Amino acid sequence: MSSVSSLFQRPLLIYDDKCYSCAKFAKMASALSRGWIRTAGHYYSQEAKEARGMIFPPGYDATQMFWLVNRDGAHGARSGILPLVKEIIVGIFKRGKAANIHAACEYDGASMSCYTPTNVFKRIAKTLSHGAKFPFPRD
Repeated sequence: MSSVSSLFQRPLLIYDDKCYSCAKFAKMASALSRGWIRTAGHYYSQEAKEARGMIFPPGYDATQMFWLVNRDGAHGARSGILPLVKEIIVGIFKRGKAANIHAACEYDGASMSCYTPTNVFKRIAKTLSHGAKFPFPRD
């Protein structure tokens, strides 16, 4: 049986797939990493649900922030920014496959609650003010 750490040799970005701007963020991270960073939505991805079940303690609500999960552990929001940048740089040299990003609310030019400038600003502020880390045990 492989360790949890070995399942994330290629990083996984878990994002809010009910939010258009969050889906754009995940798509941009995957594109910048040339597909190295895998993506999965909190709500509509079985891969994200399984990963959360392996990583987080029972009762912990991981949907409150984005998570970058790599071989070192799960890094949420503010704690995930530097690991995300590192994985983007790694991805420039290693290539994965293109990401298929899903967003429950697609922006169609109309005013959408999850894409208003105020809500985008609130999400950015929350990302910068919150963070969490769940390190994996060393193999």
